[in-house]
Amino acid sequence: MAAVPAHGQLDICDYLHEGLEGVEHQSYCGPVKFTKAIESQVDKLCLGNAGQYAVFTPVTQDTLTKIDHRRDSHHKGLCFMYLNLEQALIVKIPAGELHELVHREFAYMCREKAAGMGLGYELRDVGGRPFQGIASRKEPGTAFKPSSRPLESNWPTVVFECGVSESLKRLTVDSRWWLDNSAGGVKIVLLFSISKVARSIHIEKWEMLTVQNPHATPANPHPFVTRPTKIHEVDIAGPIALAPVALPPAEHAPAALTPAVPAPAGPAPVVTGAPLTLDFAKIFLRQPHQGEGNIILTAQDLGRHASDVWRFIQ
Repeated sequence: MAAVPAHGQLDICDYLHEGLEGVEHQSYCGPVKFTKAIESQVDKLCLGNAGQYAVFTPVTQDTLTKIDHRRDSHHKGLCFMYLNLEQALIVKIPAGELHELVHREFAYMCREKAAGMGLGYELRDVGGRPFQGIASRKEPGTAFKPSSRPLESNWPTVVFECGVSESLKRLTVDSRWWLDNSAGGVKIVLLFSISKVARSIHIEKWEMLTVQNPHATPANPHPFVTRPTKIHEVDIAGPIALAPVALPPAEHAPAALTPAVPAPAGPAPVVTGAPLTLDFAKIFLRQPHQGEGNIILTAQDLGRHASDVWRFIQ
């Protein structure tokens, strides 16, 4: 018996609550107060006293357009999810440079793999622009679509979403939004959950998968359902930075001028769950030709990615 497509989707209201427990819904009171609210939360986020998400209501379509224009000059880096009927704007605030480095450098690594097959120019990064779903719209962190999807309205095939480790539950909601709302357009969603304190990166690959229906009844006898499913996960721990090494002071040199060298590299990253494989046909929407194949990220690739990220974040 055939599977039931898209059964078990999140209800539209779940996008407003799932993974946002404890996030206050603030009244939108104009651009100045919006800016102050975001800046205040950014300061608290840097100190570890706030999460990455803020919710504003009511926000009309016209107001959203104005916020979009203001973001270009005041709030670059913010990602929006907008729910039409609820007139709710869910704002994702990036957790500093680390947030951007993790998903953008990973996307670059994937593109290098494609370039090694002569396909570097076959993928276009469309991250940052909104995509219209079912009574809602959302923006990805980074997203790729192949040259066979040249229209601006075309969905990406691969989406990258990144957040701090405390936001993993919300990131899974993001993955389900892309897969549920794109009518099969988005094939792969990669989630990156990061912890600066633990120096860890957790990666999940989500796809639409046909699985056994756990809620089959005489009224709904379909034995299988197709729904967003976590396909694979990888954990990268470390490398752990060692303490900076102070050089002995030069003779007669003031103590305040004592130089120090950068912290030496600690133990190599520990990668669990490698390799991470991205299916060629799901990315490029065709079967591979000779010399082409899946993008395979080995333990060495993933460990190098983590080392490169943490090298820039002290």
